Formats: sequence, C-alpha cells, structure tokens
Amino acid sequence: MSIELISMQGLACCLAFFFAGIVDSVTGGGGLITIPVMLAAGIPVHYITGTNQCSAWIGAGVAACKYVKSGKVHLRSALITLPFALVGSYTGARLNLMVPDHYLKIFMLLTVPVMAAFVFANNNLGTDDRVDEQSAASVAAISALIGLVLGGYQGFYGPGAGMFFMLAYAALLKLDLVRATGNTRFVIALSSTMSVLTYAASDAVIVNLALAATVFNIAGSYLGAALAIKNGAKVIRPVLFCVVLLLIVKLVFDIAL
Repeated sequence: MSIELISMQGLACCLAFFFAGIVDSVTGGGGLITIPVMLAAGIPVHYITGTNQCSAWIGAGVAACKYVKSGKVHLRSALITLPFALVGSYTGARLNLMVPDHYLKIFMLLTVPVMAAFVFANNNLGTDDRVDEQSAASVAAISALIGLVLGGYQGFYGPGAGMFFMLAYAALLKLDLVRATGNTRFVIALSSTMSVLTYAASDAVIVNLALAATVFNIAGSYLGAALAIKNGAKVIRPVLFCVVLLLIVKLVFDIAL
C-alpha cells in the first residue's frame, strides 16, 4: 500500500510526525499525536502501528545522540534498563494476547490524573540531579525495575510509555528532567529496534509515507531535544502537561468504544 504524499492526508501525517518528534524528544508521547492523525487520514489500522514505529525510530535515535553528545544521559542506569525493558516489552506483548487491555485502560484512567496531580504539585521533581547520592546497587535495582515494569507497559499497551519512563527516572533515580528524558530517548531508541525490523520485514508499513514522515520526525526530534537541553524544566513541564491531557482523552475515547 502507498499514500499520495502531496495530498491533505499525506501532508497532515508528515506534519503530525514533525510535532510528534518534538514531543517525543521533550517528554515522550508523540504517538498520541500521530496515531489519531493517521486514523483520521483513513489509513487502515493494521498499517498504523508499523508505520508509526518505523517513522519515529530514526528520529528517536537522533534525539538520543543529541542527549548523549550533550552529556544528558546517565549511561550506567540507561544501559541497565535496556535489557530489562526488552524482556518487559516481550512479556507485555505476550500478555496482551491473553488479557483484554480494557481493564488496564480503566485502571490508568483512574491513576493517570492522580499521578499528574502529584507531578505538578511537586515543583521540585526533576529540578536537581541527585542520582550520585544513591549506591550503585540501588541504581542498578531501580533501573532494572523501571525497565521491566515500563517495558511491560510499552509492550502491553504503549501510549505515553516515554512519559512514564521519564517520570520514573526523575522520581525514583532522582535524575533531573533533562537527563531523565535523555535516558528515556536512549532506551526507547535501542529497545524499539527489534520491533521496527519486524514491522519492516512484514507487510505492515506504508513505505513511502514512512520514508517521508521519517524526515519530518528527524527534524522535530532534533528541535525538541535542543529545546529540552537548553531550557530544561521550563519547556519539559508544559509539554508534559499536554501529553497527560492527551493520554487521558485517548483513554476515555478507547474505553467509550
């Protein structure tokens, strides 16, 4: 399948991937923008996930490189998280085949607003980087837990996974919001490699749209990473608030259906 790029649907999708790149590089949650736009453009559902992941993969890598180059990734914790995220993602995907995700959506609809209230009431969250105050064993255990739990969530349901990774790094490892986001981009860019290769090898990707959207997503990802690194919490917190609202709207919509 292909889509006419010089059309309202094609341009809308490409612009959606540009803005998703910005959002993903700042807090995560870009799929909350691209997936509704692709649905509205009339793209068949079984092409959406593959096209979305393939189009955002290189952009995630560009953002990760930007964070690493700027020294905004805590490599030790990120590297520990990565294999556990892969295990969690696989386990979550398998559970998705056995357990209806309707119950998870209801649970999240109850917990996400509470989590959001906690984040925005706690103005000091992610303002200081205090990861070095923790022992190596504590950092390793927390990083592994983050990988297993949130990798499982990513495999089971997915939307907002990047945001949850970022918040977990900030709240549990005491990373500042910029380094927490850098860790998130690093882990997600590498952990999504297998799924991207799987989708690319199957008939589940609109190739011409994925190639065009990748260019837009790279531009957005670079811009988003630069904004987050330069402005820190001043830009991360407002984007985080918007992503939380989008996630709540998506959960309500999914449950209603």
